Amino acid sequence: MSDDTDAHLKIAVALRAVRGAIGLNQAEFASLVGVSKPTIARAETMEVAMRLDSYSSILKKLREIGVKVDTLYSDSVHIEFEPQALESLMEQLADQGKRRQDRTQQGVGVHTRQGKKAQKAKDALAQLKAKLPPGEESQ
Repeated sequence: MSDDTDAHLKIAVALRAVRGAIGLNQAEFASLVGVSKPTIARAETMEVAMRLDSYSSILKKLREIGVKVDTLYSDSVHIEFEPQALESLMEQLADQGKRRQDRTQQGVGVHTRQGKKAQKAKDALAQLKAKLPPGEESQ
């Protein structure tokens, strides 16, 4: 792999990892760091090499919110979340308003295998109870 390809790969990995960790889609992340959504999308997919000034600007914005990213000084990608960034992320994760509606409303849009099995079991139990004569439901 060439040095340029290696650098672009590390940038792509770093951007996607940070964006995922802070729970933002590409448009939200682009707005946070002050670039366009297509810039983020193209960098993450390595479609186009990110300009150095754009990448520097993104790193600066991330540092301001307590996220340090290092892709330059080793063969690895280093991402560090400072305590204030972690605290902010914990608050976001706890915010029910940021969760998908189908994951927060009980009995609606169950997507997990375990959730589907649990819903089927509840439905089967309800059907059995409906067939029981009155007064025998609690036995």
